Amino acid sequence: APLRTAFLTPVDHAGSKTGITAAERAETIRRLASDTTTADDFVRPGHVYPLLAMEGGVLRRAGHTEAAVDLPRMAGLKPAGVLTEILDDTGDRATRDKLMRIAAEHNLEIISIEELIAHRRVNEKLVSRTAQAKLPTRLGQFDIAAYGVQFESQEPLAIFMGDLLDRHGPAPLVRMHSSCFTGDLIHSLRCDCGDQLQMALQMIADEGRGVLVYLPQEGRGIGLAQKIRAYELQEQGMDTVEANHALGFKADLRDYGVGIQILKDLGLTEIRLLTNNPKKTEAFNLRGFDLKVVDQVPIVSLSNPHNAAYLATKREKLGHQLPAE
Repeated sequence: APLRTAFLTPVDHAGSKTGITAAERAETIRRLASDTTTADDFVRPGHVYPLLAMEGGVLRRAGHTEAAVDLPRMAGLKPAGVLTEILDDTGDRATRDKLMRIAAEHNLEIISIEELIAHRRVNEKLVSRTAQAKLPTRLGQFDIAAYGVQFESQEPLAIFMGDLLDRHGPAPLVRMHSSCFTGDLIHSLRCDCGDQLQMALQMIADEGRGVLVYLPQEGRGIGLAQKIRAYELQEQGMDTVEANHALGFKADLRDYGVGIQILKDLGLTEIRLLTNNPKKTEAFNLRGFDLKVVDQVPIVSLSNPHNAAYLATKREKLGHQLPAE
């Protein structure tokens, strides 16, 4: 399976007759969830597949197994759940749209794994500052801090200048910047990422205080190799959104929960956000953080023949607030 679901040997409770009835399966499930049950209480093979959730839940593995365990754990209950597949009229797995209609028809609560991940990233403290040092640059003296993220291997950075806790004057400028190897390091003309990185640092230096949070979310979250594959598809006539979809990804997989936690670790309560993307601003409106965006500050670079179509797609399909050519 793509997510490598941890299937264990299927079992029935030892007291079952056939193990196939709903009542017998329910009893098997109750016994599996019991703290007093032992291996001898089951016969194998059976009709109920135990699944092993990964430690860290959906933050480690975005699977239904982890979601089924996370939900009761977050409610203060025993971290155990039951999964079942809902089929459509043809016998195939029901689509998300079909599941939404079923939930509405039967007045059921429904949540996606993506929403559960976002909730946990907002409401649980996941980041810790692991190192900090001075960072002299051509733009002036910055500080740089490295962060560890619980249950994840990523190491985001905060590059900041000035007294961030000073409540006098305008709120600090903040740039939430997703990594772009080709734009940030190689100065690729395919995108505006490198320009925005340098512009943000310059604007922070000009004001004498602010933060740039550098998040390892290459290619809007699909990774460097997949981004290069998307470039191949763009060379064949697709735009950046169509290329992502052709590779099986959403248009934008980035998440800003970790970045928001870094800003809170730095003591910020009000910020001016450097972005053309209203979705970044919306990310700060999630419940659970006392962090207010008092202004959205545009950060518009000059287009070139290589990225004009890309910028148009960002404006027309991704909602970025960019000027029309």
